[in-house]
Amino acid sequence: MTADPFTILRVEDMLLLHVSVVNLERDGSRLVRENADEPAVLLFGLPPQHVGESDVRGAFPPTVPAVSAGTSRLALLLPDGEDGIDLASEALLAWELLQNTSVPVSIPPDDGEISVFSGLPRTAIEFPARLLLGTEGDSGWSFAHGPVSEDGHAPLWRAALTRQDGAEGLLKAFAAFTDTPQRISSPISDDNLRDLIKVTSAGELIFNGVPVEGFQREPLRAERFILTPLGACVRMSGDFAPLPGISLQGYHHEAELGRDQYVRVVERGFLSSGHAAVRTKTAKRRFVAQGDGTVVAYLVREDRITVTQPEQTYGEGVDYHHVGQSMPFAALRITDTITPPLAPADNTHRVKLEGSGEPFRFTVVGTDSEQRHVTFTMPLMFFTLNEVSSVDVAGIYGSAPEDLRRVTLQGRTMALTPLPDGVESGATSMPVGSLTFTMAPVSGHPLGALPEMQLATARVHAVEQLTGSPAERQVALRRDYVANGFAAAGPSSAFLDLVDPLAVSFAAEKAGGLAQPSSVVQAITAKAGLLPQDFAGAATAVSVDQLQRIFGDAKLLGSVDLFKLLEPVAPAGINGLAQLTGPHADEIIADRLARGLLPVPILRARELANGRELRYLWTPALHQGRTPLVPGADFAAINLKNASLTLEATTVCTPDAAQKSTVRGVLTGFGLDFAGLLTVDFGRIEFVTKPGSRPVLNASGLQVGFKSALEFINTLKELLPKDGFGKGAYVDVDQSGIKAGYTLAVPAVQFGAFSLSNVSLGAELRIPFDDRQVVTFRFSVAERFHPFNLSVGIFGGGGFFSLTVSPAGIQLIEGSLEFGGNTSLDLGVASGGVHLMAGIYFAYSDQAVQLTGYLRCGGYLSVLGLVSVSVEFYLKLTYVKSGNRTEVYGEGTLTVSVKVAFFSKSVSLGLQRRFGGSGDPSFADCVKPGHWDTYCLAFAP
Repeated sequence: MTADPFTILRVEDMLLLHVSVVNLERDGSRLVRENADEPAVLLFGLPPQHVGESDVRGAFPPTVPAVSAGTSRLALLLPDGEDGIDLASEALLAWELLQNTSVPVSIPPDDGEISVFSGLPRTAIEFPARLLLGTEGDSGWSFAHGPVSEDGHAPLWRAALTRQDGAEGLLKAFAAFTDTPQRISSPISDDNLRDLIKVTSAGELIFNGVPVEGFQREPLRAERFILTPLGACVRMSGDFAPLPGISLQGYHHEAELGRDQYVRVVERGFLSSGHAAVRTKTAKRRFVAQGDGTVVAYLVREDRITVTQPEQTYGEGVDYHHVGQSMPFAALRITDTITPPLAPADNTHRVKLEGSGEPFRFTVVGTDSEQRHVTFTMPLMFFTLNEVSSVDVAGIYGSAPEDLRRVTLQGRTMALTPLPDGVESGATSMPVGSLTFTMAPVSGHPLGALPEMQLATARVHAVEQLTGSPAERQVALRRDYVANGFAAAGPSSAFLDLVDPLAVSFAAEKAGGLAQPSSVVQAITAKAGLLPQDFAGAATAVSVDQLQRIFGDAKLLGSVDLFKLLEPVAPAGINGLAQLTGPHADEIIADRLARGLLPVPILRARELANGRELRYLWTPALHQGRTPLVPGADFAAINLKNASLTLEATTVCTPDAAQKSTVRGVLTGFGLDFAGLLTVDFGRIEFVTKPGSRPVLNASGLQVGFKSALEFINTLKELLPKDGFGKGAYVDVDQSGIKAGYTLAVPAVQFGAFSLSNVSLGAELRIPFDDRQVVTFRFSVAERFHPFNLSVGIFGGGGFFSLTVSPAGIQLIEGSLEFGGNTSLDLGVASGGVHLMAGIYFAYSDQAVQLTGYLRCGGYLSVLGLVSVSVEFYLKLTYVKSGNRTEVYGEGTLTVSVKVAFFSKSVSLGLQRRFGGSGDPSFADCVKPGHWDTYCLAFAP
């Protein structure tokens, strides 16, 4: 029967061992083997060998938490051939005669056990707290068998780990109580405990389900490892080769009587920039004098990070998921390779300074794709190799506040992408205010993720010139470029997008009154400057609907919907953007502008000797043919016959911040058709504005034609100048628009008794600068205030006529004719005369019609100049219709004047009558409800 446990106690040297046995039974004063074929084990239980004490940072607290390790156990085998051992302490403590046990490498512990393997208990020393150590190889124990008294004093009992050749003792960690919370702050984390077990006692190392080739475990080496009743005296360490998924690089531990004196743990890992680094956690015993004269010894903690790989490249080899297009730097070099003391690591993984808790900003030198070096500081995160394989590195970094992912460059110029083929240096460079990073998955780097640019704030030259403001704009790399590089960036090599699209709006007076191409640009290209999104991608056709989305409600001549006249932009037009770069770009642009081959609007900026120049150029493709100006109505239309539209705006910004703009607009080969009655054909209209001068309009080839009911007017065209805008024409330009036309006085015509005089012909075209008005054309024969005169003998008359039309229809038709006779008689003693005049006036405007007819007759008689009598009768009848309201009214007046010598008197009698005054009756007004019911019932089945 197995012997009961017992205790060895020796007061002199404080020896205290709890002894239990396996396969040994008591036989008098001996312990003898029960089963000769089974191993016999002596188990010596020792008091706790370690007291874990919480380390401190900064100020020293009055007390610190501490936790004690559990008891340790030495398992020693009775040598083969020995049938027993004496129960005397000298024999039981002769451990050099017993065989040491070690934990096997290739087999797991028995179920429910932690230090029992194949039914055999093994040595298990808990040091430090929560970690179990076993001996390795030929390591054994030696100590003095009995206390040696010197002057009444005995040294403390101790057992030292030794090897036969006197070399360092070897230990391996085989288990840890990581399910027990770590109640103190210590450099040794749970991950460190698990790593110690793997690197010192694992038979093979499994990483991502695959055994690590060439793995060899490395035991801890103990320069001193002494067990005592008051705790262990230890100086042991381990340095471990890099292994996948293993953070632990180095471990050094010194303790006296179970209390730590110096602990250092070195962990491998990576900064969020991809640089390899190690975190060194150190706790060192420091003696501090208190105010009362006592001295207290604290474990003072200090953590630092050392960058072991100062430079990280981001080119080929790291296998970005987007081939690295999302990273603007080709390399980052960290110059401050050792940090100051850091705050404890937490689940944010941020590198924070001790005390303040502020992020530590590493000094970094970035190298862009054009080999510029840009120095800046940036906060980083640190991930141990354990964390790399267990947490979402990219997700943790990406969820951090933006200010911890942003670096400030203070306007330093750098390239945000490499240069596309055929583009000069600097095409992708700009002054950058800040870069905001996130992380992208990579397969060729142990971190599993590397930084990529999420946003940037930069001064974009083209935007700066367009807006006149040097403000920085938020930009982001284009998705197409990030995914597939410049191969997917389109012919224009678009590489950036403005986060907030920029509205490009030209005032009408700056576009020559010809068009208002307001648009939105967002894409920043290497070959074609700023472009709308639809022009920045692959070379596919851009539909008219897309053009309308780009340019909004762009108008031609202030009111004509430009998109009714545009043709889709063909892929060839998009492909042409690729050629707008290089030393001959200006010549290519000038040639295409002259030939109308710039279907994509481009913005070009260039440096001049006295400043910068920005050019906006566009020659859209126009649909040739007749197009109604108002949807669904064919009253007014525009005819394009080999028509072309050219817009060119040039702005020069001088060093004194002054801006000078020259705008040129040319529209050729178009005409306006109004109801098939009137056509106005234009050969060319050119509008130019220059700094310091009023706008200049050059127009030629104006042809006016009358058709159908107005064709008779063409008989008068021989009297008009062949060039309507030639000599004698007038052109007025003000803030509202352009007024151009002519007024021609026709010479008086006399044929016998027939006389025609005061005839004038006029034509006037008004082109507004905004859409608050519409294009109008007015033709007139004489004017209301200056009618023509016609006489035949004693009969005479006169009148005028005018017609005003717009794309919406007829605005005003107005005219009047007056005719009658006049005769007089003088008999010397008496004289007199009579007159009779009749006339008609017609006006049509805004769906209102007015027709007026009148009769005026009268006479006078004078006798000897002393008595005179005059009578005048006036009768007017007017018909007015406005909307659904109709009205007829008449007016009559009779005036009689009598003059005798110096006395005169006039009497007037007037009469006015009105008819109507309401709209046409409705159906409800005409049919009573009862009658309607009777009507419906009559047809009911």
